Amino acid sequence: MSEQQVYTPTNLEKARQDFVLGLKYLANGSAQQRVRETYQRQVLPQLQTTLGRDPGSRREVEKALARTTAFRSWAVLTHRSQGMMWDAIEATTRRVAPQAINELAALRTTGSKRGSLELDPTLEIPTPISNTEIHRQPGGFVGSQDPDDLVPGLRYIGASMIYAVGKGQAKAASDGRAHNLLSQLQQRFPNLKPQRILDLGCGVGVHSQAIALEFPEAEYHGVDVAAGLLRFGHLIAERRGTPIHFHQRDAARTGFDAGSFDLVLSNIMFHETNSARLPQILRECHRVLKPGGVMLHADVATQSSRLALDDQVMNDWQVRWNGEPFWTGFAERDMLKEMIAAGFSPAQCFTEYVQHGKSVAFVFGATR
Repeated sequence: MSEQQVYTPTNLEKARQDFVLGLKYLANGSAQQRVRETYQRQVLPQLQTTLGRDPGSRREVEKALARTTAFRSWAVLTHRSQGMMWDAIEATTRRVAPQAINELAALRTTGSKRGSLELDPTLEIPTPISNTEIHRQPGGFVGSQDPDDLVPGLRYIGASMIYAVGKGQAKAASDGRAHNLLSQLQQRFPNLKPQRILDLGCGVGVHSQAIALEFPEAEYHGVDVAAGLLRFGHLIAERRGTPIHFHQRDAARTGFDAGSFDLVLSNIMFHETNSARLPQILRECHRVLKPGGVMLHADVATQSSRLALDDQVMNDWQVRWNGEPFWTGFAERDMLKEMIAAGFSPAQCFTEYVQHGKSVAFVFGATR
């Protein structure tokens, strides 16, 4: 059983979700491109005249760009389509949740689990993750109504499937980032045969499934602070027969023994994490890795050094108004310096932008 078989919209629900998908394509496509064109043709020449030079930061650009019709149209469409997305998936989420909860309860009683689920109701979830609705997901990632709540995981999958199912590429979109990580591992560390793997910020474990299957001899551990995501991930992993051990723990303080993992990885975790905790997480990666072990992270390629000023302004707007509060903090970090500060040797660290399909990922890591 896959996550798509648990989250199953009716024809009417899917039609509504596909409509939202169309709005998302418009916002991220032609509307966003119009902002860029307006900046080049209108805003930039005006700023060059006013400043007597090219603008040097997004702060010098944002007020002028935000006043344009193109930017305001993009912002309204982006914000409204995000809210409509959550409205569209809620009917499916609420309809399928009772059956999914019953399946999880049955799993507890059969005793035939291949992996495990460890939840810690006493875990102090760090702020602002504990009180932030990331992506504007209702209740955020960590909101749970009861000890059996799967709604956060269902919402998360439903939101991701608006993009995937609408294009007829559900499977590719679901595990594509895992394939990117696996491709990087194969290229950089072709002889790596990990016995123990630690997956930080694993969420519902979609990418975890593919990686665990690629290394069937390895003991696979996934860590996240969000109980509702972990419950859903555990349900799907068990239905698929994939042995993954899910833990509700803090990526900055995992509680695992020092030098106990051959591979530590994450997928799009750092841009969803308060950047103030980033150094602690990297130090924890260094601590739990065995000598010679590998650290590999893949995330969004939104680094300020890579983006034009108009795109930086649009990203900063997402930070303030559209549920991406940690984007800028991550984008402005020098990850090479951060890894070295965490204890990794400069000669063993790497950062790279990697083309994967139609998107670009920011990949960084090191060997211990």
